[in-house]
Amino acid sequence: MIKKEAIIRGLKSFDYLLALMVIGISAFGVAMIYTSANHIGMPAREALAFGHLWRLQRMHVITGGILMFVFAAIDYRLITRAFLIIYGTMLVLLVATMLVGAGADTNVARWLPIPVPVIGFISLQPSEFAKVFMILFLAKFLEIKKDSFNRVGWILLIVPIIGVPFVLIVRQPSLSAALVVLFVSLVIMFAAGLKLRYIVIGAILGAIGVTLFWLDLQRNEPLFLDLIMHDYQIRRIRTQLNPVPGSDYFLQIENSIRAVAAGGLTGRGFGNNEIYLIFAHNDLIFSVAAEQFGFVGSVALIGVIMLMVIKCILIAIRAIDFQGRLIATGVAALLIFQTFVHVGVGTNMVPATGMPFPFMSYGGSKMWVHMIAVGIVLNVGLYRDKEEIDQEI
Repeated sequence: MIKKEAIIRGLKSFDYLLALMVIGISAFGVAMIYTSANHIGMPAREALAFGHLWRLQRMHVITGGILMFVFAAIDYRLITRAFLIIYGTMLVLLVATMLVGAGADTNVARWLPIPVPVIGFISLQPSEFAKVFMILFLAKFLEIKKDSFNRVGWILLIVPIIGVPFVLIVRQPSLSAALVVLFVSLVIMFAAGLKLRYIVIGAILGAIGVTLFWLDLQRNEPLFLDLIMHDYQIRRIRTQLNPVPGSDYFLQIENSIRAVAAGGLTGRGFGNNEIYLIFAHNDLIFSVAAEQFGFVGSVALIGVIMLMVIKCILIAIRAIDFQGRLIATGVAALLIFQTFVHVGVGTNMVPATGMPFPFMSYGGSKMWVHMIAVGIVLNVGLYRDKEEIDQEI
């Protein structure tokens, strides 16, 4: 039985600032989605298709906020007890998406229709949920094996544990989500105390892989790249390395750079975005904000995300147990990586990929996953008396 005093201490230790930042940046994202589809430069057909998305995103924010507070109230240790079920569910959802997911007949299977009473069917993106599933699974798994996971046998087991969902997500295809899962998994392993020799071996293998990738990229007819990547993904990388102004694959990035540059120091003002960006509500929402609020607004926006990351790291440092520390670290890595890549795509620092900006890019699955992740971190940060831990569960 949880004591009344423990509840009061928990409420006092709740990170209200982190929760308010999440709600604030999500509401700002709704406004940016609205402006992305309501300006004079957008063709009528796209305006009709995307003009209503801000209303849907508003509902995603409301339901996501509810999920955040629900998960903030549930002891994360109760959730991670089912870590094997969490991992198995992730694999089942990813496989089901490949088999029956929307668009599977066109070799693009990222969304899974889920029946919901009264509402009907909603489309979920399992590759997005895989991000938080992997964080929860690895946090508990590495806590259980923290004294032995550095042994060769366990390392060899962890490789396919991470590799299987990575490959399934890549084949959907959703390379951006696969890279997030891989990056977050590696950061969690590092935070868990991965030995230096494995890091060095991994770095060497990674360097060899990058070299082979680069050499194959130079060929007109790739030897293996077309086996693991789609043609449009290869073209995006080649375009980023050798830009061809005005080409179909570079036009969107050109416009994104123009939008960011047009913002200047303080921006054109809310609603005064004039440069048309295809799918700006998702892949380039940062560029939409940069045009309207300029360098100052862009720095403030990234600053809010970085403050969230710092909050997660501080919660990780104060965490009462090993798995709580890994969960908060994993969520911090999730926010850092997605923000860096999203901004990098919009400014042509990295090859174009559909990486969402946390809490702002359009999508129910994206919003819910980020909200749930922060909710769990908020729970990790609640005050707990070490002597009462066993009595609480």
